[in-house]
Amino acid sequence: MDERSYPLALTDTNDPRFTFGFVCDVADVLARHGFPSIGNSPQDHVELQLALYRFIYVGDTRTERLAS
Repeated sequence: MDERSYPLALTDTNDPRFTFGFVCDVADVLARHGFPSIGNSPQDHVELQLALYRFIYVGDTRTERLAS
């Protein structure tokens, strides 16, 4: 099995790549693939932001347990 690319080691708590615009871009990609738009929903935006943060920086120990 190949070594994973994510999660990244978070060396600084302020990653300039992780912006409001980044989350909006990901939401737009989801909508272009047929998923519902998050529109003006602050709650949906925050949930997507948290999911991206967990994927990029935290990882999911549940999937690591399943893989072992």
